[in-house]
Formats: sequence, C-alpha cells, structure tokens
Amino acid sequence: MAAPSGAFWAVLLLAAAALTLAAAVSEPTTVPFDVRPGGVVHSFSQDVGPGGKFTCTFTYASQGGTNEQWQMSLGTSEDSQHITCTIWRPQGKSYLYFTQFKAEVRGAEIEYAMAYSKAAFERESDVPLKSEEFEVTKTAVSHRPGAFKSELSKLVIVAKAARSEL
Repeated sequence: MAAPSGAFWAVLLLAAAALTLAAAVSEPTTVPFDVRPGGVVHSFSQDVGPGGKFTCTFTYASQGGTNEQWQMSLGTSEDSQHITCTIWRPQGKSYLYFTQFKAEVRGAEIEYAMAYSKAAFERESDVPLKSEEFEVTKTAVSHRPGAFKSELSKLVIVAKAARSEL
C-alpha cells in the first residue's frame, strides 16, 4: 500500500482548518421579548458567556401602537473574548415612536456599534440611523437627545472582553 500523497495531506489540513473556523464562534442564543409602548422606560437583559460573563441590556421608552415582538441574539467567540449583541424587530420596521433607547454591555468594551431605523426584511436592506442620531461609548450605544428621529428597528454591538486588573 502506497503512502498518502501530498495532496491527501493538503486536503486533510484544509478540512481541519475549516472545522476549526466553524467552531470559532458559539451559536448565538436568540430570545424573544415584547417592546411595549406607553412612554414608560422598560429594560430587557440577557447574560452570555461562561458563568454569565457578559450582559447585554436594552433600555427604551416608546409611544404608539401595541406591543411588538423583538429579539435579542447573543453570541461569544470560542475564546470568550468577544461578544455580539443584536437587538431587532424581525418583521423589519418598527411602528413605535421611540423617545429614547440605550443598549449596553457589561464585562466588555464596544469595538463596533450601529443603530438602524429599519431592519432587513424580505428583499429590503438595513437602513442605518444617521451618525448624528446616536452615540457610542465604551459600553453603550444610545439615542442622541434632540437629534434622534424616534425610528429604531435594530441595534448591533460587537465588544471585546474588558481587561481585568491584576
């Protein structure tokens, strides 16, 4: 029996690399929740990561209409050093009038955040808010008073684990 060829080992190495990449990010956890109008401030939080290492919290106040079904999806990298938190209305555009919003992460610092007035649905694409409508800090993305036009359908946060002091 002949020894395996170099091509065999190359294919085996590529397959192993593909499997490693596929396992690099945990399957996100998606949790439905209701966004309730009425002008009262509400919050929704979820923990993710080993021992609930990270928390993502969505705080808002909205007016008009009735409850809307929204979702929060959380995922962590394999090494638990990055978190993704996506908050959105799966049906695309929200018909509520948001008077305020804030999405914040605990245990991590934001590397990227974006807010959208319309979430992708069917053949439609995400429509981002104008940069002057929201602000991003190390731990939160929130409306900018006086500039936010009250339309919100999606928030995305990518954050890196905060360094712990020794």
